Amino acid sequence: MRPGVAAIARHPDGADFIVRDRWGTSRSHPAVLATCQSWLLTTQIDCDESLFSQELWMALDRTRYMQSSKTFVMVDRPFWKEINPDTGHPLMGMTLTDRLTRGTYLFDNGPDQPAVICLTYSWMSDALKMLPYDVDQRVKLSLDALGKIYPGIDIASHIVGDPVTVSWEDDPNFLGAFKGALPGHYRYNHRMYRHFMQSGLPAAERGIFLAGDDVSFTPAWAEGAVQTALNAVWGIATHFGGTSHPQNPGPGDLFDQLGPVDLGD
Repeated sequence: MRPGVAAIARHPDGADFIVRDRWGTSRSHPAVLATCQSWLLTTQIDCDESLFSQELWMALDRTRYMQSSKTFVMVDRPFWKEINPDTGHPLMGMTLTDRLTRGTYLFDNGPDQPAVICLTYSWMSDALKMLPYDVDQRVKLSLDALGKIYPGIDIASHIVGDPVTVSWEDDPNFLGAFKGALPGHYRYNHRMYRHFMQSGLPAAERGIFLAGDDVSFTPAWAEGAVQTALNAVWGIATHFGGTSHPQNPGPGDLFDQLGPVDLGD
């Protein structure tokens, strides 16, 4: 789904924001919380550059997103649980390999119920190997690779329905699956993560907040998304003049003690 927001700018009054959706409707808001993939702020969304410092824009633009690909097929039943008479073990199991598929995962809903196989879950260079191919070719490549690991098992004969595939880097609204920081990127992570602490920012840069796993130090995990969401909620409440209960301090109240170490730029 395309982002609903098409543009974000500061209202002429200098306090509020003007947010225009992709249907052309503009509304005024006293604060903005952006949870999209950070690159969308310079691609899909027309975001006024003055809303962030150049140092933060640098951090957002230099964030590295990893390529990733998955291909799923529905099968008639969890046949992999059947016992191989030659080995005494199940026919198949969750499979990690250095072959093309990299990761193969099995999902079932009980005996004799339709089930799902994630034929391939790959990252980076392995995901790029799949990128040029349509879903049928991806299934064929995966089945060929798995056939060498499990000779004699006809996985294709169990497939029902149409396969589904995704390459996140090929989706204009994702541009990659998740952040994967490179050496030297700690400073960029720190700039994004601490942005909710806005008391020291110029007035022109206050009131817009960031959240999401790619803003956190634990990208690709729900934990990072939830943590930065809680940070942003505290930041927004503080922006509106609110405070935490003295006996239940918020993340910003304890940031100096618990926040990530600032190594400088």
